[in-house]
Amino acid sequence: MRNITHQLSAGAVQPGDALAEEAIVQGRRTRAARDEIALLRWLGRSAHSAVALVRGGRLTMTNALFRELELRDGEWRWFVGPHGQVRYPSLRHLVCGEARELLRGEDPVRTCRFERGDRALELRLERFPTATGSAVVVLGHDVSEQARGEADRLRDRETRMHEERMHAMGVVASGLAHDLNHSLNVIALRIATLRADPRFEAARRSFEGLGRVVDDAAATVARLQDLARRRRDRPAESVDLTAVLLGAVEMARTEMDGTGAGLHIDEAVPPLPMVRGTAAELSHLFADLLANTRDSAPAGSTVEVRARAGRGGVVVTIADRGPGIPEEDLSRVFDPFFSSSETRETGLVLSIAYGLMERLGGSISAANRPGGGSVYSLTFPLASAQQPREQKKAHGPRRASVLLVDDESDNLEVLEELLTMEGHRVETAASGKAAIERFQRGERYDLVLCDVGMPQMSGWQVVREIRRLEPSARIWLLTGWANEISEHDPRLADVQGVLGKPLDLDELRSLLGDPQGPTPSEHHAMA
Repeated sequence: MRNITHQLSAGAVQPGDALAEEAIVQGRRTRAARDEIALLRWLGRSAHSAVALVRGGRLTMTNALFRELELRDGEWRWFVGPHGQVRYPSLRHLVCGEARELLRGEDPVRTCRFERGDRALELRLERFPTATGSAVVVLGHDVSEQARGEADRLRDRETRMHEERMHAMGVVASGLAHDLNHSLNVIALRIATLRADPRFEAARRSFEGLGRVVDDAAATVARLQDLARRRRDRPAESVDLTAVLLGAVEMARTEMDGTGAGLHIDEAVPPLPMVRGTAAELSHLFADLLANTRDSAPAGSTVEVRARAGRGGVVVTIADRGPGIPEEDLSRVFDPFFSSSETRETGLVLSIAYGLMERLGGSISAANRPGGGSVYSLTFPLASAQQPREQKKAHGPRRASVLLVDDESDNLEVLEELLTMEGHRVETAASGKAAIERFQRGERYDLVLCDVGMPQMSGWQVVREIRRLEPSARIWLLTGWANEISEHDPRLADVQGVLGKPLDLDELRSLLGDPQGPTPSEHHAMA
């Protein structure tokens, strides 16, 4: 055959000689096969690439690096490529499966990336024409370090974007909370003036109902601040977690019975120590979590509620037998507005829960149960042992002189009207500058109530100036941002405390009825 090939190449064999031409073709195939083997042997010596040849759907050649990777156990998962979350039980199955996909299509080259544990492998598959048909050459490169770097950069970018979204949402929530609390404060005070008017005695029950609506609306605004992680106040009071949790369970049972889904709640809630928080906040928390569980649990299943006391606090778990949470979503379920097909509307609920637990000094986490379903675990800090406060002697009604400082005329008007109706002497200042001018003229008051968010001069600046002019002045801040002020804010040293909007009139009346009142060093106990 060599001679024939040589003669053809030299022109000694003429076209048309069938036997000679067949021999030449066979010679070319033999050379192609030799070239193919030589090329693959050269590739197979590569220490930097995993090399494989797939012919007829089977692996026919691999190099040492490929065989080393193949020996390790674990499933290869599609990471980057053209066709979704494909998984292969071994590297051999992977390259054969991807080679079949390449040969079925029209593209000569296919690139994809798969990962297994902490190992990432980028594959390049290319058609390789052979003497007997098409094969596929596979070159694999270990890109684990590159993949880790990309993942770190992606996490950093997502973290920055999340922080930016949270900041933007916090700014919006804070502004909304302030404006809503301002409006609720005016409504609450106007209701109080109407209740104090004997002409409207017959409507007292209606006014009390409106007052409860205002309180509920204020609680909703506070939950908005929890969602945006803007609240800084930490409840100092204690709450009976056993009673609150069992009450939420009974309410959830009633709602589940109304759906006809056949869901059951199995609770094991022993007597628990007192924890930090408020009954209203924790009732909302458990109601939301149980409603979320009800929506995700399959019909006829059981929701398990468990509670136990430990050294670190009280742990409450709420578990269901639903579809669970996708593993890739577990770290994001507490992000505001996050949702997936399995957690349709839980993002808002869980984000509010996260904000509340963080503010209480506790924690909340989500996990999947081994047998299916999800479980939420909440850890509540124990209430601090508090000495009972010394009861002050009750003082009879007394006339107090009060200075109200607020740039909002409706707030000034209604609060002045109410305090005047209760017998106090009230003066108003529509700006910080006007309030300071009164002190510069030598005017003094039993109590100063000063708004925080005022133009040109904030409440904090007003407090400093008044304190300089009259160190013994009793000054309380009045603001719709009360629960966004941290108890560790150093500026609180200059005031007796902070009153939130909507204003708690009983607390205000207590301040007006106490001729001494707390000193600036006692403000933490009152704020």
